[in-house]
This record gives sequence, structure tokens and C-alpha cells, in this order.
Amino acid sequence: MNPVKFNWEDARYFLAVARAGQLGRAAERLGVSNVTLSRHLAHLHSRVGSALFVRHSRGLNLTDEGHRLMRYLERAEAEIEAASEIFGSSDRQVSGTVRIAAPEGFALRVLTPQLQGLIQQHPDLNVEVVPQSRGFSLSRREADIAVMVGRPDEPKLDSISLGTYRLGLYAAPEYLQRHGNPEAVESLRSHRLIGYVEDLLFSERLNTPKSLWPQWSSQVAVYSPIGQVEAVKAGLGIGMLHRFLLSESDGLVHLLPEHDMHREFFLVYHQSTEKIPRIRAAIDFLQRLTVE
Repeated sequence: MNPVKFNWEDARYFLAVARAGQLGRAAERLGVSNVTLSRHLAHLHSRVGSALFVRHSRGLNLTDEGHRLMRYLERAEAEIEAASEIFGSSDRQVSGTVRIAAPEGFALRVLTPQLQGLIQQHPDLNVEVVPQSRGFSLSRREADIAVMVGRPDEPKLDSISLGTYRLGLYAAPEYLQRHGNPEAVESLRSHRLIGYVEDLLFSERLNTPKSLWPQWSSQVAVYSPIGQVEAVKAGLGIGMLHRFLLSESDGLVHLLPEHDMHREFFLVYHQSTEKIPRIRAAIDFLQRLTVE
């Protein structure tokens, strides 16, 4: 009996559908038609001899056999990509594009000011810094690397601590002159509060005002932590702000410091990709960043 020859093109299309969860979205990312993609999937199904996907109201889910195949193919994909980079460059060069997803505050105040070090070390490397919106998934390859608050739960993801940062309550002096200083957390109910637009949060871990005081209700809601700093500086109210986003020139008053909170940044990446030179270079660089 002749062995079945492996078709990497079928495998590549399978991975795209598995990550997107929808045929149309996967076809768009691959730059092919739905018909072409369906044909490749049908061919792969016939070769495997069992169902790899089940349909549901919002798209496609992997079967147990599909999950098993995906684990094998992701390892193969990473090895192929790593080999491609070796063939395409000298031993000392790292090239291609690496996409890093990060919270806005980290991206603008920590990552980009120090990014010059990575570019100088690897001048042929292209870097994309993207936001993490609700529904973001590293497992679906929406980025190569992510910086997240808190350790992820997904078993296929590895993580490294980048260190902790502090958050505290702050207000502008002119606001406190008009409304007085809160003497306890419960006193916040009589103040104008600044916080997040909650339904836009990537994760509930980011909702530190509610962690501090469950009754927190933001009269001024700003999606961005940097925007919240500007709102507090403008005297609009009291906010729970990231310390690393502040400077002495902001002139803000630190309130109830005994209630400061700490959170931890984690560098997160897919287990099957860390050997790829461009991703390995970015991981090594990110581990050296200082938050505060």
C-alpha cells in the first residue's frame, strides 16, 4: 500500500480556518476564494478519513481529531518557518515582521521608547505594535507575542513575568480644592470618578477601580489609561492611575496610598513559535524592558 503524500498547502488552509473559526474570515486572510478554501478542506477531510470541524451558529469548531491535527501541524509550521528564516538570511541576521500586541499604556510609555534597542540590534526586522481589543486571541495568531496583565490560562501559551507595576488614586489639586479629599475608600461615593468604558475592556483583570471598590461608578469613562491621566489632570475627578504613566510635572495628588494596588505584566507567546528567530529576538528584547 502506497503511503499518503502530505500536502502542506492543505495543512496551511486547515490552520487558517482553525484559527479564524469562520470560512470567510480565513479565506480573506489567505487571499483566496471561499470555493478554493472549501476544496482544500474537503481534500484534507477525505485524506484524514474523519471530521475535523463541526458547524455551529457562528462558524466552525474543531473536533477532537481536529485539535489533535492542529497540535501536530502547528509544531511543523513553526519548524518550517524557522528553517525558512535560516535559508533567507545569514547566521547573524534576523529578518521578517514580528507583531506585538500590548496594552496602550505599556505600548506607548514602555515599549516604543525603548524599541530603538531592538531595531539597532536587528536592522532587518520589522516591528508591528497592535492593541488588544475585546476578543483578542494569541492562539488565533492575531499577534506573534502579547504583553498581558495576569498570567494566561490557555495551556498552549507560555508566559514570562515582566515585573509588577503600581496603581493608585489621584486627583488634581484644583479638584480637591472644590470637593475635598476622600478620607476612606467609601468616601469615593461622594466624588466624581474617572474609569474605564467597561464593555470595551479586553479583560476584567484591567478593571482595577472595581477591584479596589466594587461600588465604583465612573461618571467620566475613558477607554484609555493615558486618557484617564489627562482627564484627572484636567480636574474632572478622581482616577485609579498607573504610576508608570505619571511624572512629577503632572502635579497630581496621591490619595489613600495605603490602598495602592499592584498588577503584573506577562510576556506571552505560543509554545510552537519561540524557536523562530524573529520571535525569539523579540522575546529576548521584551524580557529586558523596565516598567518602572
